[in-house]
Amino acid sequence: MRDCNFKRAMAIMCMTAALTSASCAVTSTDSESIYTESSETQTTQTEASQADDTQKADEDAQETTTTTAETTTTTTTTTAAPEAISSDAFDSRSFYSESFTDEVYSNDELIAAFDEIDSICSQYGSTISFVYKNFETEATCTYNSTKSYSTCSTVKAPFCKCLLESGIDLEEEITTTVTWSNDYNTTASEGIGATHTAEELITRAVNQSDNTAYYNLVKYYGYSDFNSMNESLGVSYRLGSTWIFTKCTADDLALQYEDIYNYAEETDRGKWLIGLMNETDLEVQISAQLGDKYFVAHKYGTDRTQYCYHDCAIVYADSPFMLIIMTSQYGETDESNEVFKRLAEQFDIVNSQLVIDEAQE
Repeated sequence: MRDCNFKRAMAIMCMTAALTSASCAVTSTDSESIYTESSETQTTQTEASQADDTQKADEDAQETTTTTAETTTTTTTTTAAPEAISSDAFDSRSFYSESFTDEVYSNDELIAAFDEIDSICSQYGSTISFVYKNFETEATCTYNSTKSYSTCSTVKAPFCKCLLESGIDLEEEITTTVTWSNDYNTTASEGIGATHTAEELITRAVNQSDNTAYYNLVKYYGYSDFNSMNESLGVSYRLGSTWIFTKCTADDLALQYEDIYNYAEETDRGKWLIGLMNETDLEVQISAQLGDKYFVAHKYGTDRTQYCYHDCAIVYADSPFMLIIMTSQYGETDESNEVFKRLAEQFDIVNSQLVIDEAQE
């Protein structure tokens, strides 16, 4: 676990750099511009012979003047075009790789990263799903992304985003009317009748993954707006009066977390939510791999009874990307954390090879 003061300092620095603009230019020490030098030498010899009419015809005197053009060398600079990636690099395991073929630097490092990703997919098979997407180029890679899992606590960040966007008063006081079964977090321990502001409950739901805080937000504000938001985004799942957790796919979560990213790019409330997602009480998955390198906003989810363990991360790299990983694992162990770190490491490499069209910025 990283030192909290260092983490807050990184958060302030990265939020200032990454959240005040909608896009950033890619910088990569691995990319090169290819310079070609061409020499064009033009030598023109002009021979002018003039007969002097004043001379006698039998003298046939000629005056020859020869002019040689100067030799010039012109050096031009061209930018290397990305080479097409062989389809063999993606194997045949449901990778959607169309946009990679013309938006990446083709090199051995990239191919090696995809080889390792393919190896991870072979090892874990149908027990994992993921969606990677770069927000600037929209380059996307998915695996098993239509499989349904329990949402677990990954639903909390999108739900809180919906509340913030609806314009709720964050100072509004909410009295606890329900507690979540077998919940030992702060809000449940304070019991029925305790009063909290909406801001406090949102903070607990995101930072601590407090089920009772989330439960009372759903009870107080309802789920109709959330369901309407999901419908507008193309998300397939809904909440109801008897279920505040349900089933969803990695594709569903990808739509919701991209929506959070866009909301944070445009609003102060969105930036506040991203800040909460950067300081959760469980930093052992994607953020454990990338958090020392980038500002990472994420929401994890775990349900050991259902063998579900997930993480949804927005990574503010030079070119920001999203990584959604859902797994059928017993959560919060060193072993179950490993696949998140391995995938995060490889997709960071992939992301560093993306070509950003500067003309679009």
